[in-house]
Amino acid sequence: MPPTTDDRVAELERANAELSRELAACAAELNEARGRERAVSAILEAISRSPADARPVFDAIVENATRLCQAEFTAVARFDGELLHLVAINNLSPEETTAFHSLFPRPPTRNFAMGRTFLEDRPVQFADVLAEPDYDPGTLTTLQSVIRYRSFLGVPIRREGRPIGVIGCGRRAVQPVSDAEIAILETFADQAAIALENARLLAETREALEQQTATAEVLQVINGSPGELQPVFEAILEKGHELCGVARGSLQLYDGEKFSAVAVHGLSGALADRLREGYRPGPTYPVWRILEGERFIHTPDLAEIDDPLARRIVALGGARTLLWVALRRDDKLFGLIAAARLEVRPFSEKEIALLESFAAQAVIAMDNARLLNEIRQRQAELRVTFDNMGDGVAMFDAGLRLAAWNRNFVEILDLPERLLDARPGYADFLRLLAERGEFGIDDIEGELARRLAQTDRELRLERTRPDGRVVEVRRNTVPGGGFVLIYSDITERKRAEAEIRAARDAAERALRELQAAQASLVHAQKMAALGQLTAGIAHEIKNPLNFVNNFADLSVELLGELKDAATPVVSTLGDDERAELEETIDTLSGNLGKIAEHGRRADGIVKSMLQHSRGDGGDWQTVDLNALVDEALNLAYHGARAQYENFNITLERDFDHSLAPIEIVPQDVVRVFLNLFGNSFYAALKKSHEIDGGFRPLLRVATRDLGETVEIRVRDNGTGIAPEHRERLFQPFFTTKPTGEGTGLGLSISYDVVTQRHGGTIAVDSKAGEFTEFTVQLPRRRRAAAGRAT
Repeated sequence: MPPTTDDRVAELERANAELSRELAACAAELNEARGRERAVSAILEAISRSPADARPVFDAIVENATRLCQAEFTAVARFDGELLHLVAINNLSPEETTAFHSLFPRPPTRNFAMGRTFLEDRPVQFADVLAEPDYDPGTLTTLQSVIRYRSFLGVPIRREGRPIGVIGCGRRAVQPVSDAEIAILETFADQAAIALENARLLAETREALEQQTATAEVLQVINGSPGELQPVFEAILEKGHELCGVARGSLQLYDGEKFSAVAVHGLSGALADRLREGYRPGPTYPVWRILEGERFIHTPDLAEIDDPLARRIVALGGARTLLWVALRRDDKLFGLIAAARLEVRPFSEKEIALLESFAAQAVIAMDNARLLNEIRQRQAELRVTFDNMGDGVAMFDAGLRLAAWNRNFVEILDLPERLLDARPGYADFLRLLAERGEFGIDDIEGELARRLAQTDRELRLERTRPDGRVVEVRRNTVPGGGFVLIYSDITERKRAEAEIRAARDAAERALRELQAAQASLVHAQKMAALGQLTAGIAHEIKNPLNFVNNFADLSVELLGELKDAATPVVSTLGDDERAELEETIDTLSGNLGKIAEHGRRADGIVKSMLQHSRGDGGDWQTVDLNALVDEALNLAYHGARAQYENFNITLERDFDHSLAPIEIVPQDVVRVFLNLFGNSFYAALKKSHEIDGGFRPLLRVATRDLGETVEIRVRDNGTGIAPEHRERLFQPFFTTKPTGEGTGLGLSISYDVVTQRHGGTIAVDSKAGEFTEFTVQLPRRRRAAAGRAT
């Protein structure tokens, strides 16, 4: 059956009613959104109006939260690091408001809604506070007896991901808050965080600005009163106490024994006088710890300190909380700043840091005053020294005008006082000197132009003045511009220098002649002494020695002839007698051979002594030193192989092949190196016998071209030389070898050949048991000063 007209009308009416309901719902949502928007705008407007004060923002938040969340009241609490503080609440009677305020400040705990919200850092809703088993009974009793709320919602206020406060809404009926209403409170919580952050930043900025302003004012006092400490101390004390909210205090100096107040703030006459008189803190008084090196002492309640001085300060000044900050630099204590509060209210870390900064400024002021006093004293000393200088001194500033002068400057140049009082420029000063004829008469304008064009350069010259006196003029530039002129009358000095120079030249000539004569005399005396010694030895030993040698040889020959002549007779003897006779003849032959051997050795000693006394060894020749040293090394090596059984040594040659020929006496130099090589071979062989295996004897010979000289180094790894023997090493007849193994003349001859004959040097470096190194330096060409070189 098709629908009738009435059915269609009814259906249209139902659709119209549904549409009306939807339109009403949309209108309600629109009104709610507009309400939220108006609330947010009101809160933002409050934030913009009072960026430094969050209270108007909190008032706007609780008012709009109560209205939009259909709550009986809304509260805001702020966390200070330890406790929650109630900062805003609305829509309650005075009695209810007082009851709610009585619960704060309090630590955030789980037994009340706002505390649990803070700890869990999330929205927390108590649908019915009476049904919460953990709820604080005291809080519950107080609030239920006065406010009588049942449902409560808490939303955390966050900054940088951490809770800094709580917003809470309460209803007297058991009616939980919807999610939409929770979202509204979270929006308000974000705005509260912005308000708190703005207030914190502005407070810190204002505090920093106040501190900077106070610091700048103290610095102005320091700059405005250089060397005067009292205004500085008073300004530091006033500004430090003002910024820290301190009623009373003092600035005290320490003289090494006691503290004395030099500035006081807010103290009574009796206590101020007592502190000005000075006191010595005992071990029970907190200031004692300042003496032991602590930076500051913070006493929350001085009344709790059992010390006579502490009790007196409490009685006379009413001080309770005290802070002492040391004035110290480089571990030296200058004093302290004392700040006292009349109530028990500890100082914050920022306040302590602020007073420490003022203490540092006080120390700087004291140091500046000390330096300024030293400078003033030094200036006075310099002024006295300046006026009493023997030279004339004048200073020209960066504008080249006369700035300062001393008395001798006026006297040396005979300058008029009116000229100096006018503070002339450098050009006027030079022109005055030119008019007096100080620069001669040739090209005066050119001379003036040159001097004016070079004022930034150092100047030093001597000038003979028209009156015949000689003056030395020095111009020294000054950093920052300008220069100093120094006039010295050197007439007497020049005359004395000429006389001294003439006397010195004569003395130097005489000294050179004396040194040459002395060297010749010393050498002659030495050679004469050696000549006399060798002559005596030759006279006393040579003839007996020849007799011994000749008769030993003759006895050997006669013994041989006797043996030949007695052969027939000997053959008739028995075997035992014949063997005994032959053994006796052989023993006599051996003894005579040893006598001849030692006689020849003694003869060699005598010849060496005679050779040492003669000195001349040949003619000067230009030779290849490398080849000469190598030849001497080979001769010494083969001689040692022949002398010592099973002798062996490693030879290292490090010759400078760029070495040019050198002018020497070859026979003498070969003798030097044969002595050095022989000693090295002996030391290495001796060490190998001492170590008995595991030792590798080594001799290293090196030559180097040093320009005007040539260097030869001879180094062995033998027994070395004891330190006490080195100074005597080149003395005649001194030897480190056992008796009978050395004459003590080899190194003495070598020393004379190198130093006297060739004008060179010979030195030794050694460490006992490790090495010995001789260093010989020979001039490339013979020198006239060398001993007997001609």
